[in-house]
Amino acid sequence: MKRMHPKVTKAYLVQERHLFYCRIRIKIPAQYSESLLNACFERLEWIDRRYNAYQYGSYFEQINRYAGQWVQVDQACLHMLHTTTMLSAITQGSYDITCMPWIRLWGFYKKIQHTIPTAEAIAGQRARVNYKNIEIQGHSVRIAKGQEICTGSFIKAYAVDQAMAFLKSNGVTDALINAGGSTIIGINDRSHDSWKIHIPSAFTPGEYTDRLELCNQCFSLSGRLNSQVTLAGKSFGHIVNSKTGYPATTAQVGLLTDTAFLGDVLSTALFTVDAKTFIPTLESLQKQIDFRYYRLEADGQKISNICL
Repeated sequence: MKRMHPKVTKAYLVQERHLFYCRIRIKIPAQYSESLLNACFERLEWIDRRYNAYQYGSYFEQINRYAGQWVQVDQACLHMLHTTTMLSAITQGSYDITCMPWIRLWGFYKKIQHTIPTAEAIAGQRARVNYKNIEIQGHSVRIAKGQEICTGSFIKAYAVDQAMAFLKSNGVTDALINAGGSTIIGINDRSHDSWKIHIPSAFTPGEYTDRLELCNQCFSLSGRLNSQVTLAGKSFGHIVNSKTGYPATTAQVGLLTDTAFLGDVLSTALFTVDAKTFIPTLESLQKQIDFRYYRLEADGQKISNICL
């Protein structure tokens, strides 16, 4: 009679902290030390201070504060700008990191707002939203006077990539970093073939509709359910189509990519694109970048090449 061996559950160390306006959870095998997790979070905090537009003295905060003047930046900052402006060009401006005037206008930084912005108010901010006004010369960057870059679509993901790279450099081959459920990156080895992650409903808070196996990849999620404002009895999501100045009506976009940074930028970009231009935009992106995706519209229609 064949003896059945019980399945061994692998032990992990876990730490969770609040950074980048979300809970970030890092999980590594128990053979490592808490000090490694502490150092990993220190790396995340360093990136937050160095690049987050909301941190005084960071590169992007200086670019915004000195709008109209040249600001010296590093190579990582240039990489982020080159990638985001490339995607702005492909989406014909529906994704634009200079979208902060739209975001403020729609009340995402106000405690109370009751009215929908008028067409005149939206038109009045249009000149301030234009990625083409981001100038780069060597290691110097300048935006137009009155402009403001929003790092929300990419800075958290860039930090997550750097944290995972730090773990790998310390010999870790099996780990998971979950940043608020919208940026999840996992690496695996022979001892653990994949991570199982649950995908939340695009329409019902607290519900999960699908499960995905993650193996040496990143899953990025853009949605409107948990980040909305209600104006005149109608809900509006926080991701704005910068071609129109109005919040995008997409329900949810999920992507599988090799890096968190690329995944988060792409998921946001594909979220902003209107339904009529989604397919040609998708085809243009897939000519340059390898990724798998799904997109769920407000009416529940889904287009996908991910097996869920």
